[in-house]
Amino acid sequence: MSATLPILSLAASLQAATTMPGREDYWSIGYPLWGVLIYLMFPIFFVTIGMAVYKRYRIWKLGRPMPDLGPWWPRVGRSIKLLGRDLFAHRRFIKREHYPGTMHFFLFWGMTVLLIATLLDAAEFWADHYLSITIPTVPYRIQQDFIWDVFGGLFLTVGLAMAVVRRYFMKPSRLNTSADDGVFLGLLALLALTGFTTEGFRIAGQQAEGTQTWSTWAAPVGGLVSRAFTSMDAHALALSHTFIWWTHVYVFLVILIYLATRFSKVSHIFFSPANIVLRSDRPLGALRPMGDLEKLERFGASDLQDFTWKQLLDFDACTNCGRCQDNCPAYLSGKTLSPRKIIQDLRAYSSYRGPQILAARAAGQEVPPPDKPMVGGEFVATTAVWDCVTCRACMEVCPVYIEHIDSIVDMRRSLVMEASQMPEGAQGVLENMERRGHPWRGTQSTRTDWMDGMDVKTLAEDSDVEVLLWVGCTPALNVQNQKVPRAMASLLKVAGIKFGVLGAEETCSGDPARRLGNEMLFQMMAQQNIETFKNYNVKKVITLCPHCFNNIKNEYPQLGSNVEVIHYTEFVDQLIKVGRLKPIKSVNIEMTYHDSCYLGRHNRIFDAPRSVAAAIPGLTLHEMDRRREHGFCCGAGAGHMWMEDSGGKRINHMRTDQFLETKGNMLGVSCPFCLQMFNEGISSKGAAETKQTKDLLEIVAESVGVEPGK
Repeated sequence: MSATLPILSLAASLQAATTMPGREDYWSIGYPLWGVLIYLMFPIFFVTIGMAVYKRYRIWKLGRPMPDLGPWWPRVGRSIKLLGRDLFAHRRFIKREHYPGTMHFFLFWGMTVLLIATLLDAAEFWADHYLSITIPTVPYRIQQDFIWDVFGGLFLTVGLAMAVVRRYFMKPSRLNTSADDGVFLGLLALLALTGFTTEGFRIAGQQAEGTQTWSTWAAPVGGLVSRAFTSMDAHALALSHTFIWWTHVYVFLVILIYLATRFSKVSHIFFSPANIVLRSDRPLGALRPMGDLEKLERFGASDLQDFTWKQLLDFDACTNCGRCQDNCPAYLSGKTLSPRKIIQDLRAYSSYRGPQILAARAAGQEVPPPDKPMVGGEFVATTAVWDCVTCRACMEVCPVYIEHIDSIVDMRRSLVMEASQMPEGAQGVLENMERRGHPWRGTQSTRTDWMDGMDVKTLAEDSDVEVLLWVGCTPALNVQNQKVPRAMASLLKVAGIKFGVLGAEETCSGDPARRLGNEMLFQMMAQQNIETFKNYNVKKVITLCPHCFNNIKNEYPQLGSNVEVIHYTEFVDQLIKVGRLKPIKSVNIEMTYHDSCYLGRHNRIFDAPRSVAAAIPGLTLHEMDRRREHGFCCGAGAGHMWMEDSGGKRINHMRTDQFLETKGNMLGVSCPFCLQMFNEGISSKGAAETKQTKDLLEIVAESVGVEPGK
């Protein structure tokens, strides 16, 4: 039997014999005073992080109340579901982006499991040695060791390896690589490597001295590493284990110090889960209301205090991952807007402005105006604020539910309603809406021209109807779009639906005004329409335009409306399914369908239009790569139908190119804006002789065998 090593004698004297299964804690180390000091680093770390979080919390409190969050107790179940699905399961990280999502999944779970392992191991050891208490997890230490080892191995060989490859070899343009990133990845890799090396030396050492009483299956990675040390004697293994153990500890301490001192770089780790849980309860397509305008002292957001506290949390929760930027049609078309940059810029502004406000309040002084403007200076570019088409692509892919559109529209509200600063095109749209009740300049049509020869009655003539057909400005006033309400009226007659229209009493729903920032004009128009609904006792509204649909369905209730609102795709789909409409004529069309943003992403209506298309004989449906919730905007939203582009490519031309790559000879749409934008896009590409755009209603009418107007 070999002589007892001095270091092992020290270990035996400092560490009481343990009956706990699994690895021997502090093998060759003993339990020196430094071990106590190391564990004291945990409360110091958590206090430091807590103080950093509290500093940001004080800034969040500067924001306005969050009106649509609701009480916390009904949210518990929903919050658990959101955390399970979007934080623990990483659904939004992995969806559509498998490589970075998988990478982040293993990084997150590797770090989480290893942190739990460290804390649990300490708790088990302290409770057993100093309190004579056996924690319920102790009998399962071997199983625990297996879990820790597997997750640690995946953390190192999958998560960290993929992160290095992505950041330093794949180098996607959206990554803002800095020296800090390399330092943090290096520290994490060193922590994992020294951990497994420590385990390898321990396993090899215990095997050499014949003291290992458990199978190495519980440490598959550590057991594999231990094979590299089988030629070393017990003394060398013990010394090596001691050295690497302390190296591992010091690396861990450095990481704790890094996290505490470089908090702003990693703060999203702490804030993102809160942002997921506290996501808005509003319908997806609804903007946050401003409330009673007569009681407001300020309109929109020109300073930090104008945002809600949840918006300020949004800015801190941003992971800077760039998914929003990669899916933003404005950014992809070469415009100034980057949703990622806007959120990061607003975070920078909050770090600049927040301490100023807090200092003034602490001194009992009036808060001074900012010496640097939030918009139009070194923070948020004015052009970027106006580039947004509110398509919701950014919010769809954000893994932590940041609501970019609300913050952008709030800044527009301030520019329009406070400073009267807006692009010329936006000003023209708002002036037309205010003077004419619609955004179209120069049109010679009236709201009833499309009804010529249709025998369609207004509610003023007969209000005893099943549904109100809400036509909308563009279908009524644009000659090219007038085929769509005529087709819808013809189909409603065939189906035996008694309907009426408002005719000259219909005014714009107010959607462009609200998204361009003129909340006052929106509320005036919305209240006028709501009053008209009440006067005629309207219960159900069928809309042709997704923007009107979203506006009336999701935002009019903020002003007291309670009518049922249905987009025509769902209504026609039901009429076909119950047999009241029968598409029987073969149309021989190769159709590629385009998902309107306000029908699809904002209101999740994806299946109904495809179901309608599938019911039409002779129609072959094709899809673009960007479809359904990941569809690409036509570029007309938020008033951009009537505004000039700020630069770069035209968004509708980019989407037209995506259509031309498919086998379809017809681009099918369910939105009057999309119809306009793609007609122009196809014409500009010189493809009008072989390709065309039609609203789905026109194709249904052709297949049913009705000719609008007869």
